[in-house]
Parts: sequence; structure tokens; C-alpha cells
Amino acid sequence: MPVPSTMVQSRYQVVVTAPGDVTPAALAAIAEGLSRPVPDVAGAILRAPCVLVDDLDAETASALERLLLGLGLEAGVTPHADSVEPPVPLDVAVRVLDVACLAEITNGLAAFLGTTPQQAFALLATPPGLVLGGVGEAAVASLARRLGAGAEVIAAPRDAGPFDLHLASAASLPGWVHSRLGITSASRREGVFSLGLSHDEARGLWASLGRSAGVQLVNRALLRWDLVLTAEAPTDRRHDTATLDWLSRRFGIPEPLAPRVLAQAPLALAEGWEAADAEQARDEASRMGLAVTLEAAGFSRAGVALVAIGEEAALRPVLARHALSVPARLPAVLASDLADLEARVLAHELAQAGCRTRFIEAASPQEAEDDQR
Repeated sequence: MPVPSTMVQSRYQVVVTAPGDVTPAALAAIAEGLSRPVPDVAGAILRAPCVLVDDLDAETASALERLLLGLGLEAGVTPHADSVEPPVPLDVAVRVLDVACLAEITNGLAAFLGTTPQQAFALLATPPGLVLGGVGEAAVASLARRLGAGAEVIAAPRDAGPFDLHLASAASLPGWVHSRLGITSASRREGVFSLGLSHDEARGLWASLGRSAGVQLVNRALLRWDLVLTAEAPTDRRHDTATLDWLSRRFGIPEPLAPRVLAQAPLALAEGWEAADAEQARDEASRMGLAVTLEAAGFSRAGVALVAIGEEAALRPVLARHALSVPARLPAVLASDLADLEARVLAHELAQAGCRTRFIEAASPQEAEDDQR
């Protein structure tokens, strides 16, 4: 005998649509309440939208929804077994645009990941600043909102590629890699090699390399690029109307200043551009007879030289925070080999203390010594 429709009890599921403002402590509480491991719950929420709990009665589902909303999550109740399309898994990198906002950025990232600010800074300072893997678009939006305008949050499908190879200054590649990838001994140096590998090719190469120190494969879509004038422009180019107009339109360099810019190299014409725009500008420069190359932003290392100081009382606490001491004479190399972000932070804090600094090539204190002569 059929059961009357009035006696059929509807069942529901609770769907998390975005991480919102949830904290790691709240995630731990949710996991405990559901009797599930914290990593499983946190991973599911970072991959939102996802079904957190299914097959509930209406009252229980509504109560759980209210609890999740109160903890900062974005959630809703839908009928049992309604399909929820899983998001494209994304890898996420963070690039610090304004070091004056570093405290806000590191604290926000630490709160999002459930780490210390020191651990968050270490992630930011290790290019390309990869902080999350395999998450949903909703998590990316939540992270960007928390970090503010001082940071750029970059996301890319984790399996899409192309992938390039980054070689740290102290690292080396096995000889077979050189021939396999077409890297000549003359081009063997630190930096990013634009290999353009597919995900499968990158995975195969990584398996062959093992855990080689200082070698990593990076998703090109997570990178930003600096356009660097690597050689002085020919004299006729420095006063060519079309060239000067192009510099003004492309980079905002005033035409009266452009001839001086073209006479200096190496010099960054622009920083932090996406690959497509950077490649287009590089090709335009080549057609104009200018030597412009692309360098992956944030991957270089640098030293910081102190050129002049303001009040020593303001200088001392800055140096103490970085385990440095007041130099006996100026100019002086304070640090000769720092990650790009570390060098920017030190220079910024010194500038706030009224000091004048300059960046030098990493591990090359000779430049500062030359200034002392």
C-alpha cells in the first residue's frame, strides 16, 4: 500500500558556498562537532561549493546552517541529493604589492591558513609566493578580501600549465636535464627557464629530478613579469619620436625624460605585468631596436646598502629587528643576499627611519666598497 505523500519526510543537505570569514579555530570546532578530521573539513570548505553534511531533517539542517553562518561561513540548505558542481581546482600565489601593508597581509594570511605570521611571511618570500593548492574560486575571493589592496592574489588551474623551471642561485641541474631541455652551458644560470611544459611533462620531469635542492617547477600563470632594458638604446633611438611616444603610452615615461631612461641599463621599465601584456610589450620593443627582456618578478635576490642615515635613534630599532648593527662608516652593505621581499621590507623600514638606501646585486658587496673610495 503506497505511503501517503503527507507522511513522506523530506531530507536536506547543508552546502558551504564559500569560506567567508571563518577562522581556523572555527573550522576545528566544526570538525569536532561533525566527528571528522580537521584537515578533511578544512579541505572541503576550501574547495567550496561543497556538501558538508547530507541527509538531514529540516530542523537539523536549519540549525546547522545557522551555526555555520554564525561562524563566518557562507552556507545554505538544499534538498537532499541535489548535485553540487565541484569547482576547478586552483593553485594560489600571493604577491606583495605594497610592503607598507605587510603586517596586514601576513596577519591576514596567517589567520586564513592557521599558521604564525612568521610562517606566512616565509611563504610570501619564497617565489612565486604559493600559499594554497587545489582550492575553489570562492576561497580565492575570500583570501583576496582578507589581504586587502596591498597584495595581489593570483590563481590558476593547477593542471593547466604551461610550467617553467626555476633554478636558485646555489642550485645545479644534472647534465642530462641540460640536453633534454635544450639548455646550453652558456645559459646555465639562476632564474626562471621558460620551458612551457605541459602538466604531464612537468610531473615526469619532477619525478626524474627527485628532491633537488633549489629546483622547482612553477605554473607560468602564477608568475608576473618585469620588463628590463638590458642595453643602452642606440643614440638615434633615444630621440626618435615614435620610440619616445611608445615609452610614454606603454610605461608612462614622460617624453622629456625618456632619452635619459634609454641611456641607462639595466633598468626596469615596468614591474609585475601579466605574461601576455609583457610579451607583447617586449616584442614591440624589439621591433623598435630596443633590448628589452622579461624577468620573473620576485625571483631575484638582492643586497641592501645603507647610503645615508637620518637620526641614529630611529635607525637602531630597525637594524635590531633584522639582527643588524650600525655600520662604522657609510656607505655600507647591510645585507648582501636577501630574497626579493626581504630586501624590499628592509629598504622600506630604513626609509621610514629617514635613511637612504640602494639595492645591490645579491652577494656582491663590491659595489658598496667602490662607493667608499
